[in-house]
Amino acid sequence: MSDTRSTTASARSGRVRIDDRPKHLATRLETGDIAVINVADLDKDSAAALVAAGPVAVLNAQPSLTGRTAALGPRLILDAGILLVDDLGQDIMSLREGQEVTVTGGKVLLESTVIATGKRVEDEDLEIEVADSAALFAGFEGAIEDYLAKDGATVLRGEGVPQLHELGNRPVLLVTDASDAAGELRALARWRAEAAPYVVAVDGGADVALKAHLTLDAVIGDAELMSEKAIRKASSFIVRVGGDGLAPGSERLDRMGIVYDSVAMSGTSLDAAMVVAAHSDASAVVTAGVSYGEAELVDAGRSLVAPAFFSRLACGSRLIGAHAVAATFRPRPRGWTLVMLAVVAVILMGVALWSTPWGNDLLYPITSLFTSLPHLAGGTQ
Repeated sequence: MSDTRSTTASARSGRVRIDDRPKHLATRLETGDIAVINVADLDKDSAAALVAAGPVAVLNAQPSLTGRTAALGPRLILDAGILLVDDLGQDIMSLREGQEVTVTGGKVLLESTVIATGKRVEDEDLEIEVADSAALFAGFEGAIEDYLAKDGATVLRGEGVPQLHELGNRPVLLVTDASDAAGELRALARWRAEAAPYVVAVDGGADVALKAHLTLDAVIGDAELMSEKAIRKASSFIVRVGGDGLAPGSERLDRMGIVYDSVAMSGTSLDAAMVVAAHSDASAVVTAGVSYGEAELVDAGRSLVAPAFFSRLACGSRLIGAHAVAATFRPRPRGWTLVMLAVVAVILMGVALWSTPWGNDLLYPITSLFTSLPHLAGGTQ
């Protein structure tokens, strides 16, 4: 790592790491690197993955916010104190991995020469007027028909969906790699201790689960987005095969000699995990790091709306967020707790009776017996 890096407000320098896929890029980033991406409307989950890796700057060939969605991703970047420069053009993607660049304002310099100019994103830029989300859902009926024609049998009837091994009647806990997943797992600590859920990690959520000292009963998703330790710790692995026939992460599993199942459906790894849990007859599906609002659906993009909707529909009333569980869960009293409460109640009742004349008369035979025991014991010696 270079000693010339600077994190001053005016200029930031570091090695570039380049990838069209921000989540995959995050697995290669080191603290102090500069991330180079090519994504219009940077979504929240991708931004969270980048932030967790600790770059000093994010350079985007495209606009990170176009007004189509709320600026959820860019806001995470700026809140973390990371410089974000937008709309640098496709030439920025021609940089070589590991080259040292300096970012000043909206300019990117390589060996003191400006190679690209974009717009530095500031806090005030995030307050943009967002387009009516109704436009995203316009013509949604046709998208639903197309989606159900391809994936309806899988998502709604469970055809070709692998089962979760040794699930029994346990609830499923889905753990994602979202920025708030770790906090939600902490909030679920008492519920986890009592419910002993079946843990299913999604993509980088495998490492989140390991850090929370959870057993990985199953991992579903892209093996490229998690550590080798997480892959080795998983009791079972399921990859998602998309409509293009590609199974992200399967090549890495093959190289490692890991046996895995697959589920063929479009959407995301989270969608696949929900479908697998639903058709494994989980008693409940509790999610850590999953948001369900309109803003999140719009943020994901039109092509992912149908998979997100129908995967949640497959779970039905069994699907519940971590915050709701933590807010409503009341632990059952344990056996020894009940015994102690009973003992205390008897003692208090005895004290109350002893303090009354009729209670004193009632308890007199018992107290007399205890006071006479030493004399009886002495007489037998």
